[in-house]
Amino acid sequence: MQETNNVAPRIGAFVLETLTTGMYTNPLDTLREYVQNSFDAIREAERCNALLDGAGRIEIAIDAKSRTLTLRDNGMGIPVDQVNARLVNIGMSSKSIQSDAGFRGIGRLAGIAYCDRLVFTTQAKDERDCSSVTFDCRELRSAMSPQVKQIKELADVIGSHASVNQEKVGKKEHYCQVRMESINEAGQPFLDWTAIETYLSQVAPVGLDTQSFVHSSTIMHWLKSHKIVLPTVSIIINAGTTTRQVFKPYRKITYTTAQEKHKIDVKSIRFFPQEVDPNCPYWGWYAETNCPGIIGDDTVAGLRLRKANFGIGMADRMTEIFAGASESYARLNKYFMGEIHVQHPDVIPNARRDGFEDSREWAEIRKSLVEFARERSREVYQLSQARNLDLDRLLGAAEREKEAATKRTKTGLASKTEQERVVGRLVRQMAKLESANNAERSDHDRAEIHRMYKEVQKVRETIESETEYTAQRLNSALDKKQRKIISEIICVLYDVLDERSFEKAREAILNKYGMPDKEGEK
Repeated sequence: MQETNNVAPRIGAFVLETLTTGMYTNPLDTLREYVQNSFDAIREAERCNALLDGAGRIEIAIDAKSRTLTLRDNGMGIPVDQVNARLVNIGMSSKSIQSDAGFRGIGRLAGIAYCDRLVFTTQAKDERDCSSVTFDCRELRSAMSPQVKQIKELADVIGSHASVNQEKVGKKEHYCQVRMESINEAGQPFLDWTAIETYLSQVAPVGLDTQSFVHSSTIMHWLKSHKIVLPTVSIIINAGTTTRQVFKPYRKITYTTAQEKHKIDVKSIRFFPQEVDPNCPYWGWYAETNCPGIIGDDTVAGLRLRKANFGIGMADRMTEIFAGASESYARLNKYFMGEIHVQHPDVIPNARRDGFEDSREWAEIRKSLVEFARERSREVYQLSQARNLDLDRLLGAAEREKEAATKRTKTGLASKTEQERVVGRLVRQMAKLESANNAERSDHDRAEIHRMYKEVQKVRETIESETEYTAQRLNSALDKKQRKIISEIICVLYDVLDERSFEKAREAILNKYGMPDKEGEK
């Protein structure tokens, strides 16, 4: 059999359906693709000094009467000689996988499914020509319908139903605009500014609302101190008399649970992993709360993965990672709110942008995140157990830890290690008391919990700032060398003996070598 290398495959128009309606599960994913292209154009303009850093802007205008949506950015624009290659060709993007958010060259086609005409208009910096590419979406949808018996080639179909025009303009600008005209019923979400804002707040690379989210300054300060630059862009929605700037959905410090409406208080922000720099594979933040249940606000419930500050798969991907730690942990992701930013250049979002391509680098990050999810899940269970404790048992346990710590204020601490352990036990009791206080309880029970919390807190503060070491309680008649030897013996005994045995040893040492009791003391 003679072998030939001159095979010229033909691509049918039906493929276009896979690249549009078949690619995305949510119509608004289309808008994410357009924002992504605008974002890349804005970052290119910043790199070329055509825009100041932070001056990038995307404006979305909705005209419900004419059923039209327009998205316009102030990025670099597309030069006349590149318009065909970048707006008409399919899957031939010259973007960088490492530096650009979008790089496959198919996202701009997504709007074909939702309107009658899709018009791209652009002008490049320093050019006097404005270019437009118009897709006749009705004809394209007809051509890719399974009912069509005659199979046409994809390139021929697009060539027949796309037109390119240029015209001279008097004003130098740089921009790119997408216009969806005569939006159909399937595209109804494109005419609902609240749906657009809700969606983009979760997936677009926007900033935090510093006016409403009090913890935003903590996150911004942490980023600055670790020299991490998080790319953002301003997105403005105009719909009739309504003008809205899109921010991330994290705005409040108090939420309620999805069931039973228990209060969730955002107390602080925690960051991970411990060692973070601009080149680390990933970093993240999450809210530290009293954690009484699943967060009732779907826009913030669950940790979210991001790449180049774009959301990847909403909360579903991290829910899968929690399940990777244990199937019973899957639901616990939505006890948390926060973001995990993947920075590794070789971890690439998949075509649907709801996950990452399989790679060794992503497998390593995922493994680390599974362990992180396991630790957070154990914390949830500990707090849940505390909330379910009988009040007498809860107060009794706190009382015992308080008394044990109070005794240390009299005998002194063996070492810094003992101080850290005693404080750690008190902190855990305070956390249990705080969690129990957020459950449904009577005013009397809350008062008792609050009283015990304050007492434990007071002992903790004493241990941290005022309590001496046991060696400082030794008889002043001992010389310096003797005191040092006994001090070292105390530390060794603390390290090798169990707690009860060490207490007996410490008491015996103080009885023999301690300061004599003052008159009247026992």
